Amino acid sequence: MITYMTACIRILLLVILLLHLALQQPSVGIPVLAFSSSSPQQPQRRPQAVALPSSPDDIVKQAASAITRAFAEGNINKQTIRLPLSESMYSAKEEGFVADRAIGWQGGPKETIRYLSPLVSSVLKGVRTSDNTAGLVAKVSEQILLDFDGSTLQTAEHPAGALYDVQALLQPNTDGYYLKTIAAIEEQFSDTEGKTKRLFLLVNPAWRDRSSWGFFGGAKAQELILDRYATTYALDQFVVRGEKVSLLKSWPDDWAVYV
Repeated sequence: MITYMTACIRILLLVILLLHLALQQPSVGIPVLAFSSSSPQQPQRRPQAVALPSSPDDIVKQAASAITRAFAEGNINKQTIRLPLSESMYSAKEEGFVADRAIGWQGGPKETIRYLSPLVSSVLKGVRTSDNTAGLVAKVSEQILLDFDGSTLQTAEHPAGALYDVQALLQPNTDGYYLKTIAAIEEQFSDTEGKTKRLFLLVNPAWRDRSSWGFFGGAKAQELILDRYATTYALDQFVVRGEKVSLLKSWPDDWAVYV
C-alpha cells in the first residue's frame, strides 16, 4: 500500500497536467481523478464518487460514516484520519480571496487544537459502534497530554456500555512519547488481550510517511504505526496554479481529486 504522502505527490503532479482539461467542465463536487491506494495502476476517471464536503457539518457526517463503515464492514479498529484545518472551512464570513489564501493553513499545534478538538468531538458522537443507543448520544471527554504539542486524548463513552467506547489521539508527533502512548492505549483499550477490539483513531498526526521519523526511527514507526493504522478518512486542500484542489479519501472509496 502506498503512503499518504506518496498519494498526495503523485496525484498533485497529475492534477497539474490535467487541470486545463478539468477547467473546461463544471466541476463543483465532481471528482476529475480517482486514484487507488492499493494498486500500482494508473489513475482512472470515474463518473461518480463520494461528494466533496462543503462545510464542517458535511465533513463531520462524512468522516463519521467512513470511520463507522471501516470498523463495522472492514473490521479496521485502528484508523488514521486527517481533518482539514483551513480557516476557510470554519469562517463563513471570509471573502473569497482570503479564504483561498487560507487553504492549507496549519498554524502551531496549540492553535490548531482549538479548531480540531470540537470537530473531532462531533465526529466521535457520529460514529456508530453499536445501534443499541436508546436514542442517546455518546459522551465525549478530553484529556490534555502535552500542552506544548497541542496533543489530547478524547474518549467517547457509548450509551450501550464501555465495550463500544471509542478513543482518539489528536495531533501525535514523532516523539518517542507518542509511540509509548499509542502502545499503552492499544494494550489497555483497543487491543486488550482476550477482549473485543475497540475503535482507536489517530487524528491529524504530524507524520506523513516513514521519512518523518528520520533514518533511525523509520523502521520502528513503519512496523508499529504505518503498517497497522489504515487511513480511512482524509481531506486535504491545496492551491495549484491559482485553482483550489481537494484530495479526498473516504472509506471504502479510493483517493479522488476535486478541482
